[in-house]
Amino acid sequence: MKNILLSLIGSSFIIVSANGFATSKTDMEANWICTTNASTSEVASDIAADKQMSTTALPATKAFSFAAENCRDCTKITCEVKK
Repeated sequence: MKNILLSLIGSSFIIVSANGFATSKTDMEANWICTTNASTSEVASDIAADKQMSTTALPATKAFSFAAENCRDCTKITCEVKK
């Protein structure tokens, strides 16, 4: 009986401490900025797209899609939440 009670108390502490370290859910619907490592372009539409990509916060899927569409010669797309 004593072992069962100690096991229950120990389990309760583990559950409570695990909840304390849980992080909040990331909002995928707003405030994402995705950029690429594409080389600098002299084409006006590429320059405008690069500027828009780096300054306009969008939902994650739209921001990533915009970056992919304007990737040119990029090898990496980086997305971050803008606060």
